[in-house]
Amino acid sequence: MFRNYFYLNRFITEANELLRNYKLTSIFTQEKDRLLLEFKFGTDEKYIEISVNPGFPFITLKRSYHRAKKNTIDFFNDDNSDILPSPLLSFEIAGTDRVIKIDTENIKLFFAIRGKYTNVFFVYEDVQIDLFKKNEEDAACRFLKETENNIFIPFFNNPAFDNKYDTWEAIKSDYPILGKEIISEAKARSSSDKPDIELLSGIIDEIKNNNPAVFINEAASEIRIAPETFRIFTYTAKNTYENYLQAQSYFLSRYYQTEAADIKKRLIKKHLDRELTKLASKLNNLKSRVDNGSKENDYNEIGNLLLINRHLIQRGINNIEIDNIYNANKQITIKLNDSLSPQKNIDFYFDKSRSERINYEKSRQLYDSVLKEYKRHKNIESRFINTPTAEELDKIIKELKIKTEDNASPKDELKEKFKQYVIADKYHVYVGKDSSNNDLLTTKFAKQNDYWFHARSVPGSHVVLRVDNSKEPVPKDVLKKAASLAAYHSKAKTAGMAPVSYTFKKYVVKKKGMEPGKVALMKEDVLIVKPEIPAGCEYISNE
Repeated sequence: MFRNYFYLNRFITEANELLRNYKLTSIFTQEKDRLLLEFKFGTDEKYIEISVNPGFPFITLKRSYHRAKKNTIDFFNDDNSDILPSPLLSFEIAGTDRVIKIDTENIKLFFAIRGKYTNVFFVYEDVQIDLFKKNEEDAACRFLKETENNIFIPFFNNPAFDNKYDTWEAIKSDYPILGKEIISEAKARSSSDKPDIELLSGIIDEIKNNNPAVFINEAASEIRIAPETFRIFTYTAKNTYENYLQAQSYFLSRYYQTEAADIKKRLIKKHLDRELTKLASKLNNLKSRVDNGSKENDYNEIGNLLLINRHLIQRGINNIEIDNIYNANKQITIKLNDSLSPQKNIDFYFDKSRSERINYEKSRQLYDSVLKEYKRHKNIESRFINTPTAEELDKIIKELKIKTEDNASPKDELKEKFKQYVIADKYHVYVGKDSSNNDLLTTKFAKQNDYWFHARSVPGSHVVLRVDNSKEPVPKDVLKKAASLAAYHSKAKTAGMAPVSYTFKKYVVKKKGMEPGKVALMKEDVLIVKPEIPAGCEYISNE
């Protein structure tokens, strides 16, 4: 419920009390989706943190914050700017929308929760407007238009509901700011299917006045924040706080712990499922091989039979029938290579006997090794299923050598430097932004078995289709879509159809002395495609 309009409303009322007489002294970011506002009163510092992550937007107050010395971007903090410091006037909320306004003397900040368009807007010098996250060209203009009729208030807003509604769906339609949790709580308390306006107003008053609580459901890995009086949440623990800011701080801390644990669990489960399936298949194949036994003696007997009957073997024949002294002199037909001499045909079976002995022993040893590895994974799976602690999850990840964000390779981190697309929700495509970026993509980021694309005979971006599993063939339609992206990001963009060269990255060579972006291909194939961002291809913003 921390994103619910009324808890955002309670946030601004508490923030107004806590930050009265403070000045906004710094606006900065250290992560692409997080904005930090530093407020000072004398020597006291407090921080407002805003997340514009579409999946997890929030605004919270921090009593301290450790600012990194590197990788920090400041806003409005240059020598020529007289915007900061700026005395705080008030925190306000739109009357009918999840938009928080932070009003100061020199600059106004608007935090608007808008799904994937969630953002922070800066308005200064009365007419200048800027965005924290530049995800749309016309976002600023559209925001101004959407909010021009909104009245912002610095106090708690409990709407005066009419008694005209016959269904909860009707009232929710007129008041989308209510949110599903409030409606669910009202339904749970009501003895009638018809909306109880007095009950609804009472629930909103509880959000305004009651102690907030954090409801924790360990079994379902769920954590919620709501008034302590709420009944709709199943929980294994409930922590109650005197104010919303304390509850929200604890909620976010527990949420990130839970989220981090869930991410680790998903990584471990995916890894175990994949590895156990692969190991089980390998075990079955090896067991079949071992159970069938070695054919060393069979090939050795055939070699001896041919040696005994060498005088009967002539070059050019492809089989021979001779008496099998190892089986009561019954006739046996032995295949021969008609291009080999008699002696080489004999040697072939003796060599095969020796190879069979070696291969069988290797298969037996490999079976033991794979069985041991399979049992190790099953043991880890058992530990994983039995609700492991955070420390145990980290230990399992280390044992299984699973890559996480914390241990990602430098090559994995490079991907943020390129334009990114995903095809069919599975295949990742990376596009160079300029000549030097093309070189970085091709020579530093691309792997040997990745597919590499470039529009033929025209300037354009290098395009790389990541191949995570070289044993799994990439569908031809995926190759064509990647080629369409390469044509689209080239001077052939406006052509009806365009030829695109493609090959494996291992056949792309950057010779010494070549200009930035220039490469040579040792081999290539060509696709004729339409320059476009094709259907089933989604652009992933890195901004």
